[in-house]
Amino acid sequence: MNLDTIGLMNFRSFEDTEVQLASDLTVFVGENNSGKSNAIDAVRLLTPPLGGRRDIYCQSTDIRLGCKDRRFTITARFSGLNAPQQGRLLSATMDSSLEAAIFGLDYDETTGAYPVRPRFWAGQHAAPPEPGCHEAIRHVYLPPLRDARRALASGNPTRIYALLDHFLEGEDPDDIAKRLGRSSSEAILDRIDSAVEANLTALTAGVRRQAASIGFSSEERLIDIARDLRFMLSDHGIRPEELRYSGHGYANLLFIATIAVELERVNNADLTLFLVEEPEAHLHPQLQAAVLGFLEEQAEKSKQSSQHDPAPAGELQVVVATHSPNLSAWVESKSIVYFKSQVSESKSTDTNSPTQSGDDDSHSDESQTEPAPRSVSRCVPLSSLGLSAKDWRKIDRYLDVTKSALLFGGRVLLVEGIGEALLLPVIAANHVLKDEPEKLRVFRSTVFVPIQGVDFEPYVKLLLSEHKHTCISERVVVLTDGDRHKVAKDEDAPGLARKVALEKIAAGLGSAGSLDVVTNTYSLETELVRAGNGKLLRKAFLQLHPKSAKKWDDACSKTGIEQAVAIQNLFLNTRKGDFVQVLAERLTKGKPFAVPDYIATAIRRLVD
Repeated sequence: MNLDTIGLMNFRSFEDTEVQLASDLTVFVGENNSGKSNAIDAVRLLTPPLGGRRDIYCQSTDIRLGCKDRRFTITARFSGLNAPQQGRLLSATMDSSLEAAIFGLDYDETTGAYPVRPRFWAGQHAAPPEPGCHEAIRHVYLPPLRDARRALASGNPTRIYALLDHFLEGEDPDDIAKRLGRSSSEAILDRIDSAVEANLTALTAGVRRQAASIGFSSEERLIDIARDLRFMLSDHGIRPEELRYSGHGYANLLFIATIAVELERVNNADLTLFLVEEPEAHLHPQLQAAVLGFLEEQAEKSKQSSQHDPAPAGELQVVVATHSPNLSAWVESKSIVYFKSQVSESKSTDTNSPTQSGDDDSHSDESQTEPAPRSVSRCVPLSSLGLSAKDWRKIDRYLDVTKSALLFGGRVLLVEGIGEALLLPVIAANHVLKDEPEKLRVFRSTVFVPIQGVDFEPYVKLLLSEHKHTCISERVVVLTDGDRHKVAKDEDAPGLARKVALEKIAAGLGSAGSLDVVTNTYSLETELVRAGNGKLLRKAFLQLHPKSAKKWDDACSKTGIEQAVAIQNLFLNTRKGDFVQVLAERLTKGKPFAVPDYIATAIRRLVD
């Protein structure tokens, strides 16, 4: 069994959204405030925690801001039920096939009842679930923005107490507390008692004499013991030391390890959802890979139970929310759900709607004005985009090799190689947008994607394919060489053919207005020379090839296609990345430079 979809109606930043999940591991990616954490919190509200202690509750502020209808609904659809699960979840099944189950939560402030209590329901008739049915599905939550050293430190009993509680194995907590208790029979404590007693007697003898002693509580509970226990940590083979001497990264892994101990209880439930926010916190890329591998292994191990075993299946499904392009690159693209924030076109909001606290003040006449637009969260499950198997293989290979931020940008520039990716930011900052700081900031937030070739189609499809009127990117600019020197006729130029093909794809996806394909006539190096930068490029080239002045001069003395072919031949044995680095360094030093029109156009299309 696995969580198939999450339905969110008027919940926080969501208006009416369905989030699709993979059966084993799903990765939520997207910009800040796009709704990733809200989707995870929805699962936490709907399902009970595996450890039994709930730390999140429904409240008025969970209703979408500005919503007139003061209620929200969360639903979760589960598929792949085996025979024993069909019996245990009978009241939650959706139809006579018993193959899927649905659970829901309604929070409604319009009934007038106070306090407002959420209503849990299940099945096709939205009736209360049978006893034990809801508890068949649990969750374990790993929070974001954690200070692991503080969370595991002395004085904070939460994690250590959870571990003590986990390993009670039926024993009485008070008995264990007594065995772990501290002795007060120390000479130094007796000396303190005597000194304090003498002063206290002098202070109280004339009224009501008091007696005092120092020691440990005679009624110390297990949580009191947990408060004073502490974790130690060090490299393997070295005596562990206080956490304050350890870095945040490994302390974070220790924190994750303590959370994962709770997963040993998964056999008590049919399905446990391991909800992990920002597993990359304080971790360098190699440790991020280790964490992701650990999560995948946990999910895989849990799938080994028999489909006909009458006991709870003990399956584990992992949902990760991340800002790390490394993590998104190490999983299959089909396991990724992209979140973004968009302006709602709904008329259900009102500039004078009740506040998040649920106040129901009467509206003024201004309430009849046009509803104010608000941001809402939308999501794009990449598995729903309908790309071919060949396209998916290309995208997965690209992400795995480059660890690109391809899935983290609303504005994306696709270029052929590293040369354009290195040079355009320098040209934008020092020439095209030099006197336009606001547009330069927009440009710098653009994701640059050198695809190391000319097969732009899979990436354009990925970024501009819509899922319920939402796509990953609002603006995609493709910068590609015209390669006119490779063919006999202008109309046969490969770059022109690529432009036509890509624009046709965008039109077919309904995203023609989001794509700009900018081409030159020949290639990057030739266009830089033709724009009037021959002397600047010559110095950069000779810095790499000091004895090639005549070759350079001979090539640049030609015109038209002959010049383009000759310049391209010069770079057959030159690493373009090295050449562009040298050129970029000269541009940052203020050397005169004429920006080719097609480069200026591409930069402007990204920011205008």
